[in-house]
Amino acid sequence: MKVERLIEIETTDIQIGDRIRIDHYTATCHTVTPKGALFLLDQYIYERGDLRNALQSEEVLNIFKDIREYMVSFENGDLLRIPYYGEMFDNNDRDDFVKSDSNEQWPLMTDAHNRTASRCGDPEWGWLANTFRDTSTNFCCVSTHGNANYWNASASIGVRPAFLIARESILD
Repeated sequence: MKVERLIEIETTDIQIGDRIRIDHYTATCHTVTPKGALFLLDQYIYERGDLRNALQSEEVLNIFKDIREYMVSFENGDLLRIPYYGEMFDNNDRDDFVKSDSNEQWPLMTDAHNRTASRCGDPEWGWLANTFRDTSTNFCCVSTHGNANYWNASASIGVRPAFLIARESILD
């Protein structure tokens, strides 16, 4: 698998911060688990309606066609998922804002710059998987400045899917 550090190299040693190209997007490795390397797209993609189903659609999965054979499903069987608040932000920062999830902040997300993304070069807001505290109509999101916020679920803003590259494919 090709990974971008400062130069493009062939490697079986995926590390936090490594970047790969997927179609016309890039994705950065945010953590390495026993199951595989967890990547997050660096740009937002737009999907309307039921985001979970949209992320599993052939239209979206086709973006990942060049690496799909290396992808491994999450616990629920999905190949792509939306990041959780705890993975982007320190769960202890805003317990009044979001119901705490059990996820730890990804190392690169301590820098607000890494929490931001764009679409077509323009900074944009993006969804997280958590609902805003005590409501099911508002979801947590990341602002253009990398801050935590919330918005009504009917709003059309960006999505940065997370995905796993199988550990076995990394070691091959």
